Amino acid sequence: MSRRSTFLAIALVALALDGSSRAHDGDAAAPLQLAHDHATAPPSWVPDHDPAPRRQSPRFERVYPLEPREGVFAYSRISPDGNFLAYASETSNGRNRTIRVVDLRTKEIVFTEPGIDAYWSADGRRMIYLSQQRGSNVSIFHRETGAITRDVAPASLGDYFSWGVRDARNLILTINSRYYYLDGDKGVMPAGSVPSCDGIGRGERPLLSREGGRITTFVRGTVVVRDLMGCDFILDTGIRGAKADFAWGGRYIAFHAPKQGGGGYDIQVVDIQERTVRTITSFPGSSYFPSWTLDGRLSFRYDGEDHRGFMFASDVLSAPAGPLPTSPEHVPESRDWDDLFPETERPPHRLNLVLVWGPWSAHSPDALNDLERAREYFDRQALDVGVMHATDPGSFPGDAERLVEREDIAAPRIPLAPERFQLTEAHNQNPTTLLFRDGRLVDRRMGAQSFEQLRSWVVAFAADG
Repeated sequence: MSRRSTFLAIALVALALDGSSRAHDGDAAAPLQLAHDHATAPPSWVPDHDPAPRRQSPRFERVYPLEPREGVFAYSRISPDGNFLAYASETSNGRNRTIRVVDLRTKEIVFTEPGIDAYWSADGRRMIYLSQQRGSNVSIFHRETGAITRDVAPASLGDYFSWGVRDARNLILTINSRYYYLDGDKGVMPAGSVPSCDGIGRGERPLLSREGGRITTFVRGTVVVRDLMGCDFILDTGIRGAKADFAWGGRYIAFHAPKQGGGGYDIQVVDIQERTVRTITSFPGSSYFPSWTLDGRLSFRYDGEDHRGFMFASDVLSAPAGPLPTSPEHVPESRDWDDLFPETERPPHRLNLVLVWGPWSAHSPDALNDLERAREYFDRQALDVGVMHATDPGSFPGDAERLVEREDIAAPRIPLAPERFQLTEAHNQNPTTLLFRDGRLVDRRMGAQSFEQLRSWVVAFAADG
């Protein structure tokens, strides 16, 4: 390592441990330069041991409010230096999604384009996203010049991108557990696939570490850390969390998880090395989708009566740490209707679809409308299929009713108790759709399902049995 790199690494570690919150300092350490196809990851802020907390709790800062009735589609991502926030803004009708890049120092929007799922490169100079300007197109935005590269990779490989650096090469991972290297701004094909491992399979909906060696994924309802290209390292955190983002250095991951009692979501941080977990937030509202800066802060979205928008958390390691669960909180492999919805008498249909959703998720309007289309189709075809929906118990009262009324959803809504919510696995991905046959849960799918996906899914199960 050069003298400059060594000095920068030491400075960043000192900055993080001192708890300095320098989100808007012009003299903050700049990210290292990366060549497009010979990348070197920035140094990690992570200490080589779990430090004793220097303050009683993390510190928080409101950095950017959402506009009235503005939604956010899925995750947001912060640039490594903490200066640029990227998120997919959604209008109140739930149909128009636009990537926004906000300069948090000036609060100015410096880039917009119809699209979703933006993720920053390790140096913060580029951003990959799924453009929806003219169909679906994987694109890369160059922040310093404004240039855009189109057709980076086939959109069929998946979105929900994450970006790491492996063996000095930029590497992209998608929601479908497919990955590809970049040569400049172009994906190198053919793409690879995350392999299946004994005991856990492949996992679902992964995110890549900054160093490109490991991923976080979902296995039977819990967050699992594993190798990207092999099975030598597997850690089941035992926690029923959502999308887990890696800090630089790969030691820590952050995600949101249901609060005790099911009344919303808090941010948690897992120390992979020490096998501990910290709860970072404890607000009345819900905190979602944390994203790490290079100096160890967390950017996250907050949805509460007191604030709707984005926040920073500093000194996250000052929160008290406890051991990971000794027994993973896996969902049972076998679940029946009465296990999940005992308050509702089992419908008389052979097959039953239940969408579990939350009004805070920008995926929900599409999921509800496609569910309604499926209900109407099954009725027209005289198929023995029941179609219902249930709401995340942590949602604000009245929000679900307003959305159902606005979208004119006729499918009945059934109650879902907080203690049974996690059995649906919708805490991993909101929304999630469950398929029951003869009262037994036979399949489930994470994420919003289109009408065509619901139709073929149900028809296949109907023909099978």
